[in-house]
Amino acid sequence: MRPSRLLAGGAAVALLTGTAACGAEALEPKLALRDAAGAFAESRTGGLELSIASSVEDVRAFAAAADPTASSAGMTDDELRRLLSASLEFSYDLGADRESETDDAGSVVVRIGDLAAGELRVVEQMVYARADVDGLVEEFPDLQEGIDSFRAELAGAEGTEPAPPELQAPATAFLDGDWVSLDVEAYLEQLEAMAGGQDAAVGSTGPAPASDELRDLLGGALEDAVTSVERRESDEIGDHVVAQIDLRAAYASLREELPGLLAGTDAEVMADSMPPVSEVPDRRIEVSFWLRDGELRRVELDLAQFLEEPAGSLVLRADVLPERRISAPDDAVELDFAALVAAAPAGGEPLEVDAHTLATWVDADLWSVADQDGGLPSVQYLPEVLPYYEGLAPDLSVTAVGERVQVSAGGGTVCLTVSADGSGEDVTDGPC
Repeated sequence: MRPSRLLAGGAAVALLTGTAACGAEALEPKLALRDAAGAFAESRTGGLELSIASSVEDVRAFAAAADPTASSAGMTDDELRRLLSASLEFSYDLGADRESETDDAGSVVVRIGDLAAGELRVVEQMVYARADVDGLVEEFPDLQEGIDSFRAELAGAEGTEPAPPELQAPATAFLDGDWVSLDVEAYLEQLEAMAGGQDAAVGSTGPAPASDELRDLLGGALEDAVTSVERRESDEIGDHVVAQIDLRAAYASLREELPGLLAGTDAEVMADSMPPVSEVPDRRIEVSFWLRDGELRRVELDLAQFLEEPAGSLVLRADVLPERRISAPDDAVELDFAALVAAAPAGGEPLEVDAHTLATWVDADLWSVADQDGGLPSVQYLPEVLPYYEGLAPDLSVTAVGERVQVSAGGGTVCLTVSADGSGEDVTDGPC
């Protein structure tokens, strides 16, 4: 996104109409915000820390106003305080090649207070993960029993067979707080082989959260929706400015262009799932920004503004993180998916799964195959899906009945109406 895009429309109108001294002073925070936001969007490396900047009391007041019928007994103050201490750190490096994802890298760190509870990295198509299991047990003592049981199962407790070495080594490393890794390309190739040569559909075909297209779209939506920017009192974070944003205008811009970033049926599903502009409240909301040395440092949005009668607060905060190098750990223990599959005993017992669950799986697979083909989910793709289910459950039968799918297993029969998104929501008991 070019820096001139953000708020360019509003700035140009003000300049062309000729501003008095006070008008020029009012315009200055708009320009500062425009340039800082533009510089952030242009950077191909960076990061954000997401957190909630509200007290326990404010969150409870917000929750009561949002849903007066809800009970407040589900979470203690200590549990809520621990939740509010949590944060997510996202870092990204989009690499030098704008046309390729092979040199991209990213990481996500989950923090609970001072505890770095877990981290996920993606570097050169390899996924790395680790968790501070001991630290999590200190925070949540109830986890200990389940972890001890899992360790025992890995080792083959009480006469059971131990887990194969291909699983035992990475699982034990993960429980010990060490890095484990997974080769994404090898994993996808193995899934394709297991699917009988069909391409494995994993994840969305849409843009990554830090992609140029998505950031450009968000910048354009902000440009369309900002009505004014006012300067507030500065603090240790930086210069504080507050933007008034027309909520309906911002949504209208996103609704028009966001589906276009997706491919295949994903675009149609998103367009159908987004409510019409008329259903979005016609109101202005405040978003706070902190700027320092021409750079964006923090953004805050209080969700209490969306309540009919605002109370308390639920402030979503995003702090801009300094750039950091995202590298592959040297000592990761690999989860070799292909070796794990090869080590699994052949001809295992069929699954004990009911017809309703199987129908939801069929619906998801129909959507996946249709999406790869660029079509809409329907029973016409059933022949491609059926091989996935051979011998999967006792007395399993999957047949097309008109435009619906009848699934029988374990003495039960259900009727599936194929969904547009693979959600498996329309499954009724009995034959079609």
